[in-house]
Amino acid sequence: MDQDAKPVLVESFHGEGRGPELLNVSWSKTGRILKAIDFQNPDESTPKHLLFSGVQVLMFTPEEVINFQTLNPGWRKSSPAAILCLGKSAWLKSFAPEHLEKCLHFQVLFYDELLDIICESIEAKEGHYTAQ
Repeated sequence: MDQDAKPVLVESFHGEGRGPELLNVSWSKTGRILKAIDFQNPDESTPKHLLFSGVQVLMFTPEEVINFQTLNPGWRKSSPAAILCLGKSAWLKSFAPEHLEKCLHFQVLFYDELLDIICESIEAKEGHYTAQ
């Protein structure tokens, strides 16, 4: 799996051993679909946000229970990256494939949380997220 782990958005989303601070999570009006996450990099004073497209599956894990020994080895090789694309991982393949053809598995490391998300894409933008 290590060879499939690719750091993404390193210039916009990065950390110093742990990722940026998670400031706010924005959901769709129904509260079922993740739209964006506001964050702040450790070396910057201006907030940014991650914008997610085609979200299908997500899981937040608090820092206290993350098993750092079993995380993808790509994390050890990808500092200061705080987002890894794990591609068509075993976790992604464990779900029914009907809506996942365009999706990839990403791990997003925040200072106190790890987000595993299966979606089509992630973009980083300046400022706080405002609903479209």
